[in-house]
Amino acid sequence: MNANIYPAAFVLMFCFMMPAPDVVAQTAAKPGSGPEHTAEQHRRGPKKIALTDSKGAVARLWKPDLTTLPLTVEHGNITLPRTGVDNYHAVVVEKDRVDLKEVLIRYEYMHGKPSGHSTSELTAAEKTPFEIVPDPVPREHQHYRSDQRWRFFLRFKGTPAAGIPVTLETSHGTRVNAVSDSEGEFSLHIPDDFPDLKEGERDKRTAEFSISAETKDNGILYRTMLSAEYRVNPSHWQSSGLGVAVTGFGMLAGVLLGSIGLTETKRKAR
Repeated sequence: MNANIYPAAFVLMFCFMMPAPDVVAQTAAKPGSGPEHTAEQHRRGPKKIALTDSKGAVARLWKPDLTTLPLTVEHGNITLPRTGVDNYHAVVVEKDRVDLKEVLIRYEYMHGKPSGHSTSELTAAEKTPFEIVPDPVPREHQHYRSDQRWRFFLRFKGTPAAGIPVTLETSHGTRVNAVSDSEGEFSLHIPDDFPDLKEGERDKRTAEFSISAETKDNGILYRTMLSAEYRVNPSHWQSSGLGVAVTGFGMLAGVLLGSIGLTETKRKAR
C-alpha cells in the first residue's frame, strides 16, 4: 500500500471496506507520479481513506451545510462517517509545517436525506488558504469523462490567484498544464488516455486525475491538490449523433451550473 510521497507531502488512497477479498483493486497512479489511489467498492461498506504518510496530517469532513466534522487518522487510515444527508461533501486533509503548508481536497458524494443545500455553497466556502475549486463539480449521476474540458478556479486567502501554473496529471501518466488567468480561472482538458479502448464496446473503467499548484507568501510555500475520478467518454460506444447530443446537453448543464457556482465563488473570494 505504500508509495512514494507526492512532493514531500502525503498521498490519499480511497477505498471501500470490504467484507470479502474478491473485488479487484485498481491502482490509480504510478509511484511518484501523483496521488496514488487504490479503489475498491462495496455499496454497503463505509468509504475509507488511507494516507501513505499520515504523520502530522489533520483531516476534516465538510458537510453540505458547511458544518465540519473532525476525522480521526488512525494507523494512517480515515473512515468517512455517514452524515445522514445527501449531496457532495469535501474531504480536506492538511499538513502544516513552519515553512510548508499542504492540502489535498476531494469531493465525495454521500447519500441520505435531502440536505437542502447546493454544491455551489460548499465549493464557495473557503476551506483552506490555497484551494483549487471545481467549477462546477459534476452532478450526482454525472462524472468527469475523458476527452472533456472542465473549468476550475484558484484562490488564495479568499481572493483569486492569478498567473499560477497548474498541472493535471492522470493515473495513466498524462500531464496537462495551464495557468490561472487574472480572475483565478483556468480550464483543463481531461485526456482520453485509457489504453486498449475498443470502439463500439461499452467500457466502465475508471481512473484518477489530480490537479496541483503551489505559491509562496511571506516565506511560506503553499501546495494544494484536488483529486477526482474520471471515466471513459461514452462517445467510444455511442452513435455519433447521440454522443454529440448527450455531450452537448451535459456541457450546457455544466456551463449553466458553473456560471451560478462561479458567481457565488467569486463573490465570496472578493
